[in-house]
Amino acid sequence: MSVLSFRRKDTDSSSASTLLNVNDAVHDPRGSLGLNLLHSPSEPLIDFIFVHGLGGGSRKTWSKTSSTTHFWPQEWLPKDPTFKNVRVHSFGYDSDWVKGKDNCLNIHHFGKALLGEMSTSPYLSQTNTAIVLIGHSMGGLVIKKAYMLAKQGAAYKTLTQRVHTIYFLATPHRGSDSAKLLNNILHIAYSSRAYVADLERGSGAVQSINDEFRNYSADMDLWSFYETQKLKIGVLSTLIVDPESATLGYREEKQMPMNADHRSICKFETETDPNYVILRNALASTAQSVSKSVLKLKERTRQTQLKDLRQYLEVSEKLEDDLVTSEDARMSGTCEWFSAKESYLKWSCFAPDAPSILWVTGKPAVGKSVLAGYTIGQLQRSNADCSYFFFKYGDKSKSRLSACLRSLAFQMACMNTQVRETILEMQKDGIKLDIDNERTLWRSLFLCGIFQTKFSEHYWVIDALDECTNFASLFDPMLANFDASIPLRILITSRETPKLEKLFSGLGTYRVQNETILIADTLPDIKLLVEAKVKSVLLKDDKDRATLVEKILGKSEGSFLWTVLVLSELSNSYGEEEINKALEDMPQDMEPLYQRTLELMMQATGGKKLAKAILTWTTCATRPLTTKELDEALKLDVKDSFPRLKETILALCGHLVTVDKLGKVQMVHGTAREFLLNDDLESEFAINKTEAHTRIARACLTYLTGDEMKPPRTSRRGSASNILGKRAEFSVYACTAFSYHLSKASPLANDVLILVDKFLKSNVLSWIEVIAQTQSLIPLIRAAKNLRTYLDSCAAERSPLDRSMQTIRGWTTDLIRIVAKFADALITLPSAIYSLILPFCPMEATIRKIANPGRRLSVVGLSDVQWDDRLSCIDFHEGQTSAVCHGDEFFAVGLTTGTISLYYATSYQEYKVLNHGEAVKILRFKSKTGLMASCGMKTIRIWDTCSGETIHNLQAPQRFLDLAFDKSLLIAASSKNYIASWDLDNDGAQQPGRPWNDSSDYLNTHLRRTPCAVSIAASHNMLAVAYSGRPIMLWDLEEDTYYGGCGKKLASGETSTHMVTALIFNPNPNIGLLAASYLDGELVLVDPFNDQELESFRADCHTLAVSPDGRLLAGGAGGGTIQIYEFDTLRLLYRVKSSNFFIKQLAFSRDSLHLSDVRGSHCNVWEPAVLLRDSVGDESSEGTSMSFVDAVSSDTKVKVSAMVLHPKGEVVFCGKDDGSVCLYDLKTGTQLRKLYCHKSLVRILTWWPQSDTIMSVDISNRIFAWQLIKSQKDGWVAENQLFQSRLDCGKSIIQVLASETAGKFILSTRESDHLWRIDGQQEDVRTCSDRPGIRKWIQHQQSPLHVICIEGAAAHIYSWADWSEVALVHLSPEATGLQLKSVTPYILGHRWRVLLELSELDGSPDTRDLRLLDAAPFSTENFPTHEDFSEVAKEREDAIKITSTEAAAASIPLHGLQLTALAHRVAHVIGLGNANQLIFLDTHSWVCSADLEGLSSSSVSYLRHFFVPYDWFAGTRDVICAVAQRDVMFARNNDVAIIKGGLEYAEEVDVEI
Repeated sequence: MSVLSFRRKDTDSSSASTLLNVNDAVHDPRGSLGLNLLHSPSEPLIDFIFVHGLGGGSRKTWSKTSSTTHFWPQEWLPKDPTFKNVRVHSFGYDSDWVKGKDNCLNIHHFGKALLGEMSTSPYLSQTNTAIVLIGHSMGGLVIKKAYMLAKQGAAYKTLTQRVHTIYFLATPHRGSDSAKLLNNILHIAYSSRAYVADLERGSGAVQSINDEFRNYSADMDLWSFYETQKLKIGVLSTLIVDPESATLGYREEKQMPMNADHRSICKFETETDPNYVILRNALASTAQSVSKSVLKLKERTRQTQLKDLRQYLEVSEKLEDDLVTSEDARMSGTCEWFSAKESYLKWSCFAPDAPSILWVTGKPAVGKSVLAGYTIGQLQRSNADCSYFFFKYGDKSKSRLSACLRSLAFQMACMNTQVRETILEMQKDGIKLDIDNERTLWRSLFLCGIFQTKFSEHYWVIDALDECTNFASLFDPMLANFDASIPLRILITSRETPKLEKLFSGLGTYRVQNETILIADTLPDIKLLVEAKVKSVLLKDDKDRATLVEKILGKSEGSFLWTVLVLSELSNSYGEEEINKALEDMPQDMEPLYQRTLELMMQATGGKKLAKAILTWTTCATRPLTTKELDEALKLDVKDSFPRLKETILALCGHLVTVDKLGKVQMVHGTAREFLLNDDLESEFAINKTEAHTRIARACLTYLTGDEMKPPRTSRRGSASNILGKRAEFSVYACTAFSYHLSKASPLANDVLILVDKFLKSNVLSWIEVIAQTQSLIPLIRAAKNLRTYLDSCAAERSPLDRSMQTIRGWTTDLIRIVAKFADALITLPSAIYSLILPFCPMEATIRKIANPGRRLSVVGLSDVQWDDRLSCIDFHEGQTSAVCHGDEFFAVGLTTGTISLYYATSYQEYKVLNHGEAVKILRFKSKTGLMASCGMKTIRIWDTCSGETIHNLQAPQRFLDLAFDKSLLIAASSKNYIASWDLDNDGAQQPGRPWNDSSDYLNTHLRRTPCAVSIAASHNMLAVAYSGRPIMLWDLEEDTYYGGCGKKLASGETSTHMVTALIFNPNPNIGLLAASYLDGELVLVDPFNDQELESFRADCHTLAVSPDGRLLAGGAGGGTIQIYEFDTLRLLYRVKSSNFFIKQLAFSRDSLHLSDVRGSHCNVWEPAVLLRDSVGDESSEGTSMSFVDAVSSDTKVKVSAMVLHPKGEVVFCGKDDGSVCLYDLKTGTQLRKLYCHKSLVRILTWWPQSDTIMSVDISNRIFAWQLIKSQKDGWVAENQLFQSRLDCGKSIIQVLASETAGKFILSTRESDHLWRIDGQQEDVRTCSDRPGIRKWIQHQQSPLHVICIEGAAAHIYSWADWSEVALVHLSPEATGLQLKSVTPYILGHRWRVLLELSELDGSPDTRDLRLLDAAPFSTENFPTHEDFSEVAKEREDAIKITSTEAAAASIPLHGLQLTALAHRVAHVIGLGNANQLIFLDTHSWVCSADLEGLSSSSVSYLRHFFVPYDWFAGTRDVICAVAQRDVMFARNNDVAIIKGGLEYAEEVDVEI
């Protein structure tokens, strides 16, 4: 509509309107106000927003008539393929100068309205699409104003960055003369409109918008279209907006004249209208430009995501290799019969009456793999989403179901965005996949992941299922419980075997349909193949050739492989007699053909030894070797080299072994491997499995003990990476597969045992380094398992005292422990194995006995001689433990006092302390969230563990017995026989109680018995309840109905009614088992759903726990014994006995690698090697033996709780949690003597060097001061006690600062500071009740008569003499949410610096920020006189603020950005080393250093020195450590571990600012 039309709107019409059908008109031709969505594609990349001008409307301006067909933004653009990714909006505002209400609205207000609508639109605010704005006339000014307002507001920064292009259609950038005429008419006929006045030429509003817009338009594309025809207004005609006013005049502006007037510049009759074509093409260029850049960015993002997914799922980069091989093997025109099968047609078109699974079977070698490749190609050519997997027997990476599931999941993620984002979210949430556990993968990736998303119709093609080593797992529970509503069709090919037939039949005809490949199906394809190949056979004429074709077809019986092999033989037959002989001797089935092949090989005059070696490696290798790998392997095996190995293989073993185009050597078919490995085969080429594995193990070990694997001469870092490229390609196979072959080798092979012993005593460290460089340590765990298997087989043949056997036995433990304790260090720095890890291993560990050239760290003071299964023993002095539970991020321990201590789940270092308010009975974490429930007798609290805040406070049901999270619900089982629940998504609203009963007639009866044990299984939607004198009762939580009973069976077959002490379901939804412990000591495993007893024996367990993956069951027995069983067999794997305290609760960590127990006042965290060893799936389908481990752990040792160094570095004084103060030798780390003793834990130690006095403070605030004397004979001994006193203030002392010069010391608590004389008498006290918190006192570095208190954003300087404040220095603004952790002053030259370390306020002790202050303002030169200070103090309550230039400098921390970046890597500041280097423990437990004065403005770097095991700090809140010159020391239980020369090892690490 015209911007300046003087015609009344109720009479305005178009000449075309008379042609409209009445039904084609719209109800509101003007259009709605506000932002209106006109069209939204499925995947929008761009948003078009159309803004009308004066007198127009959101629909009217853009429509030639009132017909919907002329509303081109809604009707024409969406149908144009160029705009398929464009979302279209129109914006309407009240610009009706005739009918509009009298108001003061102007362009500024309209711009604000547009901006507000854009910023709040759910379509715009929740996406990141590019925005294109199109404005007609005044609408262009509204757009400009909205964009400028957005640019001026920080809240709209993201929105303005998305604005890509603005189109101006006849916009009066400099105003219009017609507006003045209109404004005059409005004054007379109606009333003035502010927005019309804004449009007058030269108006302030237009001029202001035009001038300001230039400053904001640099980053956009601008298009200006201007009218060239005059608009008829009554009898007059005029150019409403002239070209000068309609263009901006910017250099980057695109100007376009239109053969239209002011009204028709945006209204068009048809899509062929020349003006529409011009505008459409311009819009199309923008859409294409944006789409191209967005799609390019999306593709880059997609590739990055797929790379992350590939690593997460551990999927090969060459997924398509097998498909390419299959397609190459297919001759054009073959397999087409399959696409015409009715079963395939129904399956492929998702027919409702067709089963989801199509099982294609056939005899061996009928071409099933080629048919699978053809099917995949057909589906892909029809643009269908298809994922596939080719099983390959003998290739370990392609023979396990877990590899298939991971590959299918990855391919689905490649094709579907939602699937990809779902799996990436799992990775982001830190969900660790059990790569080799197909049941866990099925649940995690598919049931709980992919199948919960919306994806289009998808196909799976799985080839050669019979070559999968564990194919039975695919059926139950995967295919057996497959939901037919999921848009997925599965095609599976396999041989016909009785087991597969039984499994598929068990699925039912409604789930699966079988299609058998018949000879009639493949015969035409074989004929095509034979006709093509026999052309190369020398025959008389075409008649003989046709006869030969018919003979081959007659005997092929549909076998492609047979045909290929025979044709290969015929191609080497040159005479008629040879051809006839080959035809006469042609076998009826495959075995005689293989036998004939061996006979031909035996007739060869040479190469038999090599042929046998090739067959051995090809049949028994864990994966197909490349020709280069096999060449290097054969050099080690047969001691010879082969320059043209591929030709040699084909010449010697060509009928049995093939080399594909990727250079991989493999058997022609799985049947050939089975034939050669048959024990009944009598041939010199028959493969004996034991002999073959022994042979391969010998070759691998020969390589591993050779020169290429020798460790470096020095312990320089990065050693292996420098020579990795020099190693043979076979090295990867030898390193990863040797242990597998060794586990199957002959125990009688002495040379192999000698090689194993040599390897474990020489090159084992470089092998560990090579494995670590792959960023996966699983091969080390597998090697430990395989070494254990080999050791067990050797034990029957050799003496257990054999030194080689002892070495192997030691490494089976050491490899597991190295992975458990040093995984992060090895992954970060693989070469750390040489010098940085060995010293931290126990003295009697086998790894410590290995010869290691070069210099290594020296760690002294550790008393551990063997690996300890107990990671930590946490002692709670304030009360008894009562509950324990593990979550994703934290693990928690509850006490009878109501205290809940949270610890990091990885390092087990204390994170936060909560208070439940009463004795804690149960703790539960909600998976994948930060929520934790704590339960007492009266209340249930729901915590946000990250913030430590209570989210919900609920009333606990009477005498509840168990608690569980179920999606959004929290469920509690009451001893009153009902389920209480709360909806956490609905503000914790309590749901109606749900009673249970032991009868199907539960509505008419009510149980009055009290349960003795309860188990809630949210994963099974079941509740198990045990009563004395009754079988175990099962209640269906989903249906709220009685399910049945179960329990152990008596000799009579009846179910036992003995009392149950503990019940627990297996949490894995795929394992429907229940473990129950009876009062008579029986531990029973039952199938509750079928009421069957599976296992039973006497275990005497009174409490049970199950690992989250369902593999393990732990039980607490009498005498403080913990027993760990394999859940599904109850096979005892591990037992450990500790203190005799009664075990109250047990809990596994989320990764199932740790186990915690609470007893007495202790919480023990266990890390048995058997848990880690058993967590990795076997490489083969054959089971491996798992030896039972019986361990004994000594009672908890005393722990060091405080430490202070002697200034001369001779000794270190340590306070302990038993109250003793002891002396340790700094050279050896050994305890020299006990000096004296408190009655409770020593919290603080301080040393007075001038008087050789040590002061100690315990947790009861008792203070001892002892003067020591050093004798030549005994060293330092306690001579006399100076004083003994106690601070009675109700708060714990957190700092002691002494001044021997002043003869005084300060005792500081969170709420008060106390000044004491050195004789033990209090002199003054100051309270901080208005703002209690952590303050830090430090001695003034320039004046021994002054002391500094740093608190918040200020430093107060006091006089030691009378504790009067002499100066105040304002520091930088106080950090919100942080508190002082430590303050370290130091002097560099003549400059004085103060380093502040800050941690989370009342939270984790880990470092959160670092600040370095220039302490010049603290100088005594700045102190005012006492008179001046008193005078100012009267005038100002806050004393004095120094206003010198130095004070200003002190208010701004030095190197702020650099230190903040560095602080993100710091977990704890240890201290300052030589040259004032900052020594700290980083977030990955590495001791590092940084030069505080060497921080540049552009980059930050620090030196990484050595790794400290996480378990050193387990169960502690504060890291007790110190640095003395080049040595670093840590408190470790009762030891002082001193790492000598540790700072000499250095690797530079860069930090991004």
